[in-house]
Amino acid sequence: MEPNTVVVMQEGILDIAKKSSLHGLKFKTCYARLVHGAIYIYKTQHDDNFKCVDIEFALLDTNQNATTRPNTFAVRNSSNKVIYLSSNSSSEFTQWSEKVKECLGKKNNAGAPIVVGNGEVKREGRTDVLFRAKKNISGKIAASGVGKSGLKKLIPEEGRDLISSVKKIIKRVSNEEKANEIEKNIIKILVKVFFQIDNKTIEIQEFAKVDKALREAFNQLDRAFRFYGVKKGTDLLPIFDKSAAALKEAENEAVTLFSPYLRPHNLQKLKSTFAFLGSADFFIKVWDDMEIEDDLFLLISALNKYTQIEIIN
Repeated sequence: MEPNTVVVMQEGILDIAKKSSLHGLKFKTCYARLVHGAIYIYKTQHDDNFKCVDIEFALLDTNQNATTRPNTFAVRNSSNKVIYLSSNSSSEFTQWSEKVKECLGKKNNAGAPIVVGNGEVKREGRTDVLFRAKKNISGKIAASGVGKSGLKKLIPEEGRDLISSVKKIIKRVSNEEKANEIEKNIIKILVKVFFQIDNKTIEIQEFAKVDKALREAFNQLDRAFRFYGVKKGTDLLPIFDKSAAALKEAENEAVTLFSPYLRPHNLQKLKSTFAFLGSADFFIKVWDDMEIEDDLFLLISALNKYTQIEIIN
């Protein structure tokens, strides 16, 4: 198999619908191809135009009570958008749901799939998060005065959704000023880091120590989320302390790695952002607030998916 090809895990006719509060579920027949991290939707099997459903950070719901239509499963992405996919038989339902589950949490390094036979599709370019960020940023970062909204557009949609969830949580447990400050810091730091990687002044492999610490922190937060709504935040302090320690290690490694390339005020922003988000007190406030369950769920789901994907070999 060529490097730019990928196996189609499942394909066939499905009925698809989006959740709408105004019109309910209105299904349309389509042709679908499932690959790692994505479902491509076509009007017919031989149609060139498609819609891509990103399932890298999605959740699968096979609850048959979710709709009156039989053999239907649902996919909810990191933006909390839900699509419903209905198969023609119970056996197809089982095949599709099992294959979709297998493809969740996988990176979609895809462009438009081109069928070449034997269950393979060729890729026309890449659309993974890092590549798209680098492509958006290349040649544009010099416009350092474009403002927060301009910089935010350089971050891929998945990253913007994740940042949005973090902002909402901070606004809830702190205040709007702090939420805006942290959001701006994260965006500027990410853009500058992606720029260094794009320019090859930093190789992605050099990020390994930061990545390892982040994974440990995220694993601890995922562990704590199992007790959300069951135990008080103070009861989870040992877990939060471990997560905070791992984030502190990630901060130290990040400062060491990026200090030659970031100005002192940007390094200070990096430190202050880690210090705020990596505080056990912050975790306790979040876990004790039952009004942010949806945003916290999306955030933890995204962090959990990150730990399941090997970014650095």
